[in-house]
Amino acid sequence: GGYSAVATADSTNATVPLSFSVPAAFGFTLEKYSHDFGTIPPDGGGQTTTGIFCRSNHGIAWKLAVNANSFTSGANTLPSSGFTFAAWSNADAQQAKGTFISFPVPPALGMPVPLAQTTFYTSTLAEGSDPFVPVVVGLYVSVPASQASGLYSTNLVLTMFE
Repeated sequence: GGYSAVATADSTNATVPLSFSVPAAFGFTLEKYSHDFGTIPPDGGGQTTTGIFCRSNHGIAWKLAVNANSFTSGANTLPSSGFTFAAWSNADAQQAKGTFISFPVPPALGMPVPLAQTTFYTSTLAEGSDPFVPVVVGLYVSVPASQASGLYSTNLVLTMFE
């Protein structure tokens, strides 16, 4: 004869709360943080471009704005028509897909850089959750024939906001 036994296994469990945090990622980096146009003769001009590489994980649309004071050298000021700006997206896979204000496209010399903060790009809703939105900015300086000599400077202010 044999016999049989039924074994019962004990069991226990515990719930262990787990969590993590994802920090806000909102802002931009620049391809160039400064630029010297060099020596520009009277009735001459200079230009440069720079990339603005935006990122956001807030899930809402955002905007880019620009403003600057006029270029000055002591008491001398470059006319506002002598400092112009344009913005666009490169036609590649990582292009900005939002809305640009209506700029002439390069090589036209854009519009005068505004003194007051002025929006020039509005993102799409999808770009509100995008870690890489590249925007190209063109900056153009045109020196009138009658411009006084001197070292001219200004600060360009770029702002990203929701």
